[in-house]
Amino acid sequence: MNQSTILNRLSALDTNTVSDALDFLQLQGATYGLQPLWDCPKIVGRASTVQLAPKTDAVPTTHLLTPVIDAVTTDDRILVISGGIDTVSCWGDIIANAAKIKHIRGTIIDGMSRDIDGSREIGYPVYGRGVTMISARNRQVQVDSGTPLQMRGVTVHQDDYVIADRCGTVFVPASRIEEVLALGERIDRRQALMVRDVRAGRPVSEVMHDKQFDLINQGAVDPSPSPHRNPKTASAEDEELVALFAGSDTPAVSDALDKLGIPGQVFDIKPLANYTKVTVGPAYTVRYVPANDPPGSVGDFIDDVAVGDVVVIDNGGRTSCTVWGDIMTQYAGVRGIAGTVIDGVCRDVLYAIHHDYPLFTAGRWMRTGKDRVQVAGVNESIGIGQVRVEPRDIVVADANGVVVVPRARVREVAEVARKIEQSEADIRHLIAGGATITEAREKLGYHTLQRRG
Repeated sequence: MNQSTILNRLSALDTNTVSDALDFLQLQGATYGLQPLWDCPKIVGRASTVQLAPKTDAVPTTHLLTPVIDAVTTDDRILVISGGIDTVSCWGDIIANAAKIKHIRGTIIDGMSRDIDGSREIGYPVYGRGVTMISARNRQVQVDSGTPLQMRGVTVHQDDYVIADRCGTVFVPASRIEEVLALGERIDRRQALMVRDVRAGRPVSEVMHDKQFDLINQGAVDPSPSPHRNPKTASAEDEELVALFAGSDTPAVSDALDKLGIPGQVFDIKPLANYTKVTVGPAYTVRYVPANDPPGSVGDFIDDVAVGDVVVIDNGGRTSCTVWGDIMTQYAGVRGIAGTVIDGVCRDVLYAIHHDYPLFTAGRWMRTGKDRVQVAGVNESIGIGQVRVEPRDIVVADANGVVVVPRARVREVAEVARKIEQSEADIRHLIAGGATITEAREKLGYHTLQRRG
């Protein structure tokens, strides 16, 4: 098979599917923490490896990476750079321009980049640990190239295959690429059928049962689905409590919680996108634990979630595997579920973003949780982001983050939040009328709005 055909087939997949194929074949390749450093397109190519190390002398050297860039003669290369130092850049806009001219497809750094706007402006994809302004000059040197190196615990060889997208970065051994592609394509077809079944209303507990995943490796096709609608509707009390937060947002609710001395702001859980709407609903709590042998269920609980509920998942803050993907997103949307909050990571994020399904997580990664974690309990007390969540507590989430309001204090919190929002609206009105911000804040007691007492 020629290289063009291989790369085209790999381009038709995504990192989630390739990661699953590697799992089936018991191969390492999925990395965590190497994310797009701007809104990069997906990149697929072959690795040109570069090893960096700290500079230990004052002898002048050629700028790192430039010999490797100059040596590129084909248009299928992705620079794979190991040995980066936290806070110190090993990539910038000048070498991005040089790489672009040489038709290099992108750069993946186990390290940092600077001048990221320069890479964005020319459309040059850069993936890595983060961005900084600190130069590598006199701090790092290139010590090798074209040799095996470590990328977040994965050994990458020169000419291995690389795929990177919004969920992260995966490396595929060149010697196994055809096997991985064949299985990945089978997984992709199978997952498409599963999504079709979910869209048609088939219970996700049947669609995502372990026996269905086993069929992927056998290439079998599932029977046709039967339509199914969510029979679980919101109670009158749930609807009343949710309605109390109409017009409120998380900053106002957070201030109300502070004023009442209630811990409820969820730490380190962020929105997947800049949502323009506020998600409010009763918590349907789920707790995951490491998988047994044989492993248990990963997602059957969703058939018991009512319309308007927010699924709140305690995955112990794990970033090593996901507990939510596009099939769950699609099914939740069909079932009228309000959104999902995860103390852990999600995957298949493009589907959630394109369909505007509210997801709030500690991050995103492509590796499946199947056979790694399992559901240990539902509708029980859990902890997420340093906040205790009881079943049916009210969750409020938006582009600012997530807060949880104890059910017994919802009316009290909602009333205080409304008063705070009105005071802030009055401050904005005074400012629009010509008052200084100091005058407006003093007149309406801005500095005491969230103060206890």
